[in-house]
Amino acid sequence: MKLRVPIIRSLRAVAAAAVIAAVSAAGFGADALAADKTLAWIPKSTDSSFWLAIKRGAEKAGAELGYEVLYVGTQDQTQIAGQINLVNDMVTRRIDGILIAATDAKALSDPVTKAIEAGVPVITVDSGIDPDTSLAYIATDNIGAARAAAEHLAGLIGGKGKVGDIGITAGSQTGYERENGFVEEMKNYPDIEVLPVQYSECKPAKALNIATDMHTGNPDLVGFYGACDGAGTGAGQLAKQRELDLRIVAFDSSAEEFELFKEGHIDALVLQDPFRMGYDGVYTLDKIIKGETIEPRVVAIPAAVVTLENMNEPAIQKLLSDMELL
Repeated sequence: MKLRVPIIRSLRAVAAAAVIAAVSAAGFGADALAADKTLAWIPKSTDSSFWLAIKRGAEKAGAELGYEVLYVGTQDQTQIAGQINLVNDMVTRRIDGILIAATDAKALSDPVTKAIEAGVPVITVDSGIDPDTSLAYIATDNIGAARAAAEHLAGLIGGKGKVGDIGITAGSQTGYERENGFVEEMKNYPDIEVLPVQYSECKPAKALNIATDMHTGNPDLVGFYGACDGAGTGAGQLAKQRELDLRIVAFDSSAEEFELFKEGHIDALVLQDPFRMGYDGVYTLDKIIKGETIEPRVVAIPAAVVTLENMNEPAIQKLLSDMELL
């Protein structure tokens, strides 16, 4: 079976009229430029190289536009209340704008809405909110990317067998989309059984424990899907430590996960472009602050399924370089 290694399709753009109205109502425009030019990037956590790559992109754009970009976050993405407090603190400090990857889609919706009403524009990056009241959303097409991961994994295991599913967190919008896309695509392969998802919080140690338990309870397991770098790292560590012949496809890439990939313990990485998310995010905030129209409101950054066979292609090399993996 010939495996297809796709560039993931873009998200469908949505109308900008509501954004324009929100910008006007909140009073963004020329007067906002009088403030100190400071933005905040609030990731889900500070323990992942993925969020640091967004930080580097945001800082590069900030330097070009004259903004200081603060990097403020909780230690891990289970600290939802802590992230809410950070949003409120940035509003109190009257910074110019916020980029945020929401730890919990529903819990962060109200704080984001109130920040915008208080005159601090907010856009979501990578992980959105529900209901989505942010002024813009920049992310990977997670459902499409997860479908591509499922298709690739199905090809690797010959369209049959039992696979483990290691997710992010139950309340994460990104996690929901990656779980939904993967499971829905796997329905096209009736001879593949997907075990119920277990959430790793993107912590490698927790993912390793999950993967170990899954394999112990299902010795006929043939592969794993990891919805984030920690999940992939844990599954890859299991394969390496026990010398197991498993097929593994996972999102993102930390330095540790990338080493497992290069060693052959992880077969493919669904690689996003976090540097561009941060870079485009700051330019989008700058337009909002200046009162300019944002269209489309939802922007998709392409992702790619990366294998040892295609990793030397120029586009893939750039992604890896931007993530400081080369």
